Amino acid sequence: MFESDQPTAEIMLCMFPHLKEFVVVDARPDRPGGPTVLNLSLSNVLGDKFFADLESDFSKIIRRHDIGFLELMAIPQQVEAVIRSVSLRRIVEELGLPEPFSGDQPGSIGVLFFAGSLLGFDSEQLRGALREMFSSKLGPIVFDKLCEQLLAMADQERQSVSDNTPKHLAGLITGESAQYVTLWESRQN
Repeated sequence: MFESDQPTAEIMLCMFPHLKEFVVVDARPDRPGGPTVLNLSLSNVLGDKFFADLESDFSKIIRRHDIGFLELMAIPQQVEAVIRSVSLRRIVEELGLPEPFSGDQPGSIGVLFFAGSLLGFDSEQLRGALREMFSSKLGPIVFDKLCEQLLAMADQERQSVSDNTPKHLAGLITGESAQYVTLWESRQN
């Protein structure tokens, strides 16, 4: 199902875009107590330190004295990279992993987003995909716990998506949404 020449990451973050928690699969063979599955709350990651670090890094981007107009246009991509970097740093801190979990501390962190076609998998397909990714790194008890958690959270994500889609579309149509879509606009006087 998932073919890749790259090995599975030692730490996998299983993210659900509409949920306030996510699952961490820590499959490091040298982890004290062995591989495990952890739940983390976004409120633990997105605290005061996260926002202070984000503001500091963002400030460095926009307050450069040598910045030109062309670089200003690339700020959205730079902000996205800063958010990813600060988020990952906070997650690594929250997990108590060696900073920055690279260099002389070899390892890798992967992110699996439960969105789009992955949410279209039924329970057996999802369990099969998880088996391919994790069964060789996790014992049967830990693997079963992971499957239970991810299947339940995938159901919650599907429900959240189905609940929010009509509200989002209604907000776009009525103009009450922070996002907007312009199909055609005429400014005839």
